Amino acid sequence: MKNVITCCCATVLFSVLLSSCSYVANVRLLTGGEIRRTNYVEVIPFEYRKDLIVVQARLNGDMQEREFILDTGAFDSKVEKELADRLALDVIARKTNSTAQGISQSIEVVRIDSVGLGETTAYDIGAGKLTYAPSSASQCIAADGIIGANLMKLAHWKIDYESKKLHFSDGAFEAGSGAHSVSFDRPMLSGTPSIDIEIDGVDVDDVLFDVGYNGGLVLPMSLADRFDSPTVMTVLDKSTSGIFGTREDSLLVKELTVRLGEDRIRVPVSFSSVGKGLLGNDFLEHFEVIINYDTKTIHLDRREDVHVVAPRNFMVASEGDSLWVVNRTTRDLGLALGDTLRSVNGKTPVDLFSSFCDYFMNVDRLFDADDLVVERMDGTTLSITDKE
Repeated sequence: MKNVITCCCATVLFSVLLSSCSYVANVRLLTGGEIRRTNYVEVIPFEYRKDLIVVQARLNGDMQEREFILDTGAFDSKVEKELADRLALDVIARKTNSTAQGISQSIEVVRIDSVGLGETTAYDIGAGKLTYAPSSASQCIAADGIIGANLMKLAHWKIDYESKKLHFSDGAFEAGSGAHSVSFDRPMLSGTPSIDIEIDGVDVDDVLFDVGYNGGLVLPMSLADRFDSPTVMTVLDKSTSGIFGTREDSLLVKELTVRLGEDRIRVPVSFSSVGKGLLGNDFLEHFEVIINYDTKTIHLDRREDVHVVAPRNFMVASEGDSLWVVNRTTRDLGLALGDTLRSVNGKTPVDLFSSFCDYFMNVDRLFDADDLVVERMDGTTLSITDKE
């Protein structure tokens, strides 16, 4: 018995030491990134796909441009596993990575010697070695990975959604006279900005300013009762996807007035049982955004009226080629999450989409008509009015 206990203690001690060494290695990597260029202003174009910013970047000596999602909400960058292996990126550590969907996985962390964005290069960048879940929509947006906040903290940024231009520099960008300013906090080792927002006169803390989220404003469900406005919609959802796939959630939606600086905007706000607090591109795309990492200030210069889309009340995903599965619904529709359907408007998945990514990028094909007719497995039908 004594030998067993000793052996177990040695195993635990060895595991703790490995974990500690991995943590120290990851910390060194996160603190070691740099841009050596000075007195520069870089401007690169981006593509705006499904309300996410996709940029081209070159890794190490590879001259081929790769596609990455720009993501202020990602603590560190990510590089797709097969690409990381092809480039023989050194594994430095392991860490647990969590997504906005509340899904966590242990992943390897690699060192990227250089990341080229336009004419500017960032050196010694840590990145998680990413294996996308089959249900991850991120792989359809940019298959090669994510430019995260551990790289973004090395510069100042201006995002011009209107012209689809990304500016970054070692000097701060000047905000326009009409811009509203919001201060942010960030962790020591990365640049993920969290802001405080006043909503219907209530102060809400620690909302992630997340250009890697294509929705509007979502807050933890625990805050919903602090607002007297009536509930517009309650949605059961398993359609929201991150790098590690989907997770069941419930959303409650209220129309509320958001104050950022002196700007006041009324939008639908979702409250999530997953507990996330995010401000994303469906809101931010109506502004020119400047992020100053020296003063920890975000400047928002509104360019147009803000229109944020409320969640749909119904959504399906493909279940193979011939069936649909309900992945968003409301309690009054008479359909539950996971219910299988024969057809939507007489169509099966193979009639409309050639692959998962074709489905994700072109799901609006399902909603060409104002009303949807779904056929259950028993042959009965149900008419659904599409609501956003």
